[in-house]
Amino acid sequence: MKNRLKRKVSGIAMAPVVATLGLMSWVPPASAGVKSPSHPVRIGALWFAYTLQPVQAVLRGEQQEAKKLGVQVINLDGRGDVQTQAQQAANLLVQHVDAVILNPIDPVSIVPYVKKFHDAGIPVIVQSLNLPPSAQKYMTSFVGTDGVEAGRQCAQLMKKALGPQGGGVVVLEGAPGSSSSIQRFQGFKAALQGSNIKILGAQTTDWDRSKAMAIMQDFLTKYPDIQGVFAEDDDVAMGALQAIRAAGKIRQIKVIGFDGSKEAVKAIRSGEMYGTVSQPLVEEGAIDVRLALDALNGKKVPKWYKVKMRTLTKHTLKGYVPPY
Repeated sequence: MKNRLKRKVSGIAMAPVVATLGLMSWVPPASAGVKSPSHPVRIGALWFAYTLQPVQAVLRGEQQEAKKLGVQVINLDGRGDVQTQAQQAANLLVQHVDAVILNPIDPVSIVPYVKKFHDAGIPVIVQSLNLPPSAQKYMTSFVGTDGVEAGRQCAQLMKKALGPQGGGVVVLEGAPGSSSSIQRFQGFKAALQGSNIKILGAQTTDWDRSKAMAIMQDFLTKYPDIQGVFAEDDDVAMGALQAIRAAGKIRQIKVIGFDGSKEAVKAIRSGEMYGTVSQPLVEEGAIDVRLALDALNGKKVPKWYKVKMRTLTKHTLKGYVPPY
């Protein structure tokens, strides 16, 4: 996730999703045991920033599912600002929404509000960035990938790309302190142990494409024999590709990303990018709504709903539909 974001969002409805209440569960309409509340279910959704394309994809899935199930969702844009998201959380407490979907900007500083939701009996579904282990008792469920496993899968792609001879690689990380960024790097490093691949350098990009391009330019100067790049998301990978292309090394350096975006798929097809690991972002948004409703219905929900990832190369793209 990124801070200081200025890109204008297109195709995302900023107003709350409102519809007449239908089922209060994600089971089929014919299923028994579904409660029929006397008022529409209201879910408050706290988002990192609407300007982030992955957030847009998750939000799209959430809106589609809410409309299908007849649920009112109050979507709030945190704009990458911790204080803004904290104030929005406080407002949802005052409104006493039925459930909360939380895509945290800072998983640590938001904990006091998660505890308040918990104490008020309001289920909290955490999206993408998990809370610290000590605070997970206050949340109902976490929906997201295994970050360490994501890094491992990216490392496996790098091994295939470079072959047994290996080589020097650099890592373009996300934002400092981001749990997803930290975990992906941990998994990547762990999976490279015993191989001939050496990490020459790593630097955070704040998940920003232009910063990634500038950092990659510096890496190319500092390490002229770079063989591979691990970009912790596809937007960062696009920034790296810009710098590599300008240096005339597009066929020499293997780039691995994460997310499975349209741009990444295009770059893989053209041969400019070796591969990426995708996550079903639109599906995650739908799962957020379903888990919130199941929790309200008193059903048991998983503490961690692990979403499946998919490894993408030129040979495995058939049938894949990018989330953004």
